[in-house]
Amino acid sequence: MPKKWLTETEAREYLAARNEGRLATVDPDGQPYITPLNYIVHDGKIYFHCAVKGHKLDNIAAESRVCFEVSHTEKSVFTAKTCNCSTRYISVLVFGKARLIEDKDEKVRILNAVSDYFAAGRPYQPVDASGVNGCSVVEISIEKISGKRNVDPPAAN
Repeated sequence: MPKKWLTETEAREYLAARNEGRLATVDPDGQPYITPLNYIVHDGKIYFHCAVKGHKLDNIAAESRVCFEVSHTEKSVFTAKTCNCSTRYISVLVFGKARLIEDKDEKVRILNAVSDYFAAGRPYQPVDASGVNGCSVVEISIEKISGKRNVDPPAAN
């Protein structure tokens, strides 16, 4: 089936328009680990919050290079020939470096940006410096991004 590679702008727009992705890290022994998570894109970087301890944080502390994936299936295509069955999808891959945000003011700023995004106009109590100790905030700087989509073939005339 025809594939269309996204421009960098299209890939960044798709990434910014979504909020669920999968983070790939690796532990010190080289074991890959994938974590599904909610995220936002803010100031050109990916941010998420999580617990203060955990496997992905241990992995990031050992190796900051990560891969982040966002995708969805637009539709499934079934035919009488199994080999012609397919899906129409869009996917974006990001390669970058993750860092734990330590500065309280920066954590407050990002946690409120996350809240703004997910509140979607609903009222909420903003986070202040006293509320940032119960979670971690991770930033992923985007070093490389690519995307593609599987599209319907052109209609036969």
